Amino acid sequence: MELPRVEFKVLGPMEAVADGRILPLGGPRQRTLLATLLVHADVPVSADRLCDAIWGETPPASAQANVRSYVAALRKALAPGPGSGEDRLGLGHHGYLLRVEPGELDLHRFEDLAADGRRALAVADHHRAACRLREALDLWRGAAFDGVAHNEALHIEAVRLEEARLTAVEDYAEARLALGEHREAAGMLREQTARHPLRESLWAKLMLAQYRSNRPGDALRSYALARAALREELGLEPGDELRRLHRAVLVRDPALGAAPAPLRPARALPAWRTVNQLPADIADFVGRDLVMSRAAALLEPAAAPPVAASAPGVPSAAAPVVILAGPPGVGKTALAVRLAHLLRHAFPDGRLFLRLDGTRGPRRPAGAVLAELLRGLGAAASSLPEATVDRAAMLRLLLSGRKVLVVLDDARDEEQIRPLLSGVPGCAVLVTGRDRPAAAPAGAHLVDVTPLDDEESRLLLRRTAGPRRLEAEPEATDWVVAGCAGLPLALRVAGAALVGRPHWRVRCLADRLAGAHGAQEEPASDAPAVHSAVAAAYRSLPAEAARAFRALGLLPSPRFPGWALAALLDADDPDGPHGGTPSAALDALLDAHLVQVEGADAQGRPRYRTHDLLHAYAAERALAEEPARWRREATARVLDGCLTRVRAAGDQLLRGEPGDLVRGGPGDLVGWLENEREGLVTLVEFAAATGHGPYVAALAAALEDVCHLRNWWDEWDRVARAALDRAEADGDQVAVAVAQGSLARAHAVRGRVDEAVTRWERALERLDALGEPHHAARLRTHRSFAVSDRGMAELAHDDALSAAEAMGRLGDAHGQVLALRSLGYALVCRGREAEAARALEPALETAERLGHPLLLADVLQLLAVTDIGLGRLGRAARQTHRALAGYRMVRHRPGEAYALVTLGRIHVRLGPDQAPRALGPLAEAASIFTELGERRGEALTSYWLGKVHAALGETTRATSRIAEALTGFRVLRMPFWAETARRELSALARAATPPGRAPDDPSECPYAVR
Repeated sequence: MELPRVEFKVLGPMEAVADGRILPLGGPRQRTLLATLLVHADVPVSADRLCDAIWGETPPASAQANVRSYVAALRKALAPGPGSGEDRLGLGHHGYLLRVEPGELDLHRFEDLAADGRRALAVADHHRAACRLREALDLWRGAAFDGVAHNEALHIEAVRLEEARLTAVEDYAEARLALGEHREAAGMLREQTARHPLRESLWAKLMLAQYRSNRPGDALRSYALARAALREELGLEPGDELRRLHRAVLVRDPALGAAPAPLRPARALPAWRTVNQLPADIADFVGRDLVMSRAAALLEPAAAPPVAASAPGVPSAAAPVVILAGPPGVGKTALAVRLAHLLRHAFPDGRLFLRLDGTRGPRRPAGAVLAELLRGLGAAASSLPEATVDRAAMLRLLLSGRKVLVVLDDARDEEQIRPLLSGVPGCAVLVTGRDRPAAAPAGAHLVDVTPLDDEESRLLLRRTAGPRRLEAEPEATDWVVAGCAGLPLALRVAGAALVGRPHWRVRCLADRLAGAHGAQEEPASDAPAVHSAVAAAYRSLPAEAARAFRALGLLPSPRFPGWALAALLDADDPDGPHGGTPSAALDALLDAHLVQVEGADAQGRPRYRTHDLLHAYAAERALAEEPARWRREATARVLDGCLTRVRAAGDQLLRGEPGDLVRGGPGDLVGWLENEREGLVTLVEFAAATGHGPYVAALAAALEDVCHLRNWWDEWDRVARAALDRAEADGDQVAVAVAQGSLARAHAVRGRVDEAVTRWERALERLDALGEPHHAARLRTHRSFAVSDRGMAELAHDDALSAAEAMGRLGDAHGQVLALRSLGYALVCRGREAEAARALEPALETAERLGHPLLLADVLQLLAVTDIGLGRLGRAARQTHRALAGYRMVRHRPGEAYALVTLGRIHVRLGPDQAPRALGPLAEAASIFTELGERRGEALTSYWLGKVHAALGETTRATSRIAEALTGFRVLRMPFWAETARRELSALARAATPPGRAPDDPSECPYAVR
């Protein structure tokens, strides 16, 4: 029988996951038994062998009975669906056999993907090799069988797997080097050599990557580091390969294959702009003089003239890291903000501030945090490299030569912050976290933040509540101070309680604090004093405000817009003074210091924040006091409100903004989207984790076009994966296929077309089997457009034709236009422009009738390309100018750039006299593509710039540009355009060859990638 799917993970901490939940695997010995069975999946393992694995040479007398008990427990745990656990874990004549279906064990998937990558590498299919090997390496979450007690056999297997992982890393680096991605490969290899300093093959690839990135000095420094590690650890000199490479770098041996310096950086860095992201300093800050002095003394050396960094990836003395560690509520964030403000003159180029939310919710991926940092420094989201190590390298390049302080607030552990440490001389990093890290990053300084002393506590309480009442009751004041345990958060909440209740005596507050302490048998908080102060303040709130506070605990984040609280309470008032929030309740929470104003959104309405401890307490109270049905309905109202806003913003993107729109005003929904991008993704992931499947699917669908139009590649990937996980957990096969299709489209826009095609194939098989023609037609439309110029024009043609017919039958006019556009592009890529024009004419009529500016611009742009091929240049120019206006109306930067390229093509086709007029639009397009990191557009622009130079008789410049384009087309696997560029290079070579001499082979051009 078919087994319920279980995902077994051993490449890291061992886990078994079914229906989105982690299965209980029992104690250490039971986990060792499962690990042994997984190593021998689908092969019987005798009871004696299992006893050896668990107890070694000294099993107890009850060993066999214990094994049977462990097996029975595992059967129960591994049978999450219908059927018997014996179908999964059975007993036969030769022992126990664990059935593992294809794709269930990450170890098997890793080995299959790595083998596929090596096969691709062997036949020089470097793009496929890089994709497969990256997918294989992404399966690793830590050391194999981490946390499982290792017997000898398991230890041998773990060592084997680590060697296989390192081999895959080296193969992946080789593929990226072959693709010309030298800088990206160098970033990854620096990290690996730091972890494995005795592996010479890694050092060799790092040196080669650095040399080919025009950094021979770094390559020589890497050799010195490798030699020092080998001599210190093993007493050996480097091997022959590393020594030969060292000599080759010293003499700049041409055999190393260094390409000429590129015409422009592979990824252009944004122009530097001074950034200050620090929250406002608080007015009632008290004490901390010694701590601030010590931390400032450690950070300020970064302001000295920069000196050379030490080992790559390791902060040097000129790039200090200071970690402020202390209990919750002790004021670490306020201290860090105050200190960063005081050091503004030492770091004049910028002060960056990021909340890592390390103590609540899932860990924020380092790649996402780096993306936020880079966007804050002006980098376009779509220009960011995909790999975390490459983003870290981009950050280092941006910060190089500048004085910037980075504040990382609320870090969970050392693992979370290590990728974020720039190590750039002149910069510094200030981290706050609750726990002293077990293993602090190299070069980091730990500074303990302790509670305020009694005098400082009294001062803060006086500043919050006023001195008169406190001086009138000194003994009661001492009790309040003692009850707050020197924690500023508790003192502020207690002081706010007194301010909000002028009829209270201080003794009343002291009694309430004492009562709250006494009521806690096992405090839910790890800061009992804060818990007591909050409990006292909470019990004093009016009923409406108390429910509002509880409702905040239902939100996934302590930061929220006003409308979200209104939706929770089912009391939406969009025109209210607090941005749609019931004002009386919110005013009471603000007065009680349980909520703070954090800033304003893109529409000028306030945003709010509560401390994470208060957020946790609110969640605790909601769980204890509110019915489950009310909690679920309240959450659903927030999701519904978010969905309504996203759909409205998406409609503004597609239809264009009103003529009287004020950017940043109440009607600027696109600005609202940008302001809420991280919160939107967090909300979708929260909805997926809490079982709101229909809302997840709806939000993912609404955000798909938003992500596509705004170039939110990271966010698109996260939303689609959340939708896929929820759909799989719910068993919703249609939603699974739709999410797979969205994920495929997200892969395709990043150039990972092979992966995208595989996902599309699976999704379409499922949708066709389920009888879902509408979803299937939409996916075929997207696949067609993505693969038309990637050597799959026939598949693209069939997909688009099928989709257009299906959309026509279903009466979806908008979908039919998109399908006809895909059909037109597939025909253009097959050289059938006349047929393309016939397919696009009805699409143009429908797009005009629907009145969607973006849809119309897309059709006009492709019609213009078709008209160029048919020689109708005047008509093509008119179409292009209309398309350009449409793209600019909806702020669609990629479309604008492609329309500019089309305009340049028209000028080229008009002849040498008009060719110079192409330089302006093509240069503008190149600037946009570089800003967006749109490599396909960069390659096309480079090709047409080459055509301009050829028309002007500038053969050398034309050859350089077209050769650069050829490199891009080959890397991106665009055979149609690669062959076009190759023919153009051949023609240029023949034209430049003197009579009687054979022309050079253009494929030998130094810019070409084989």
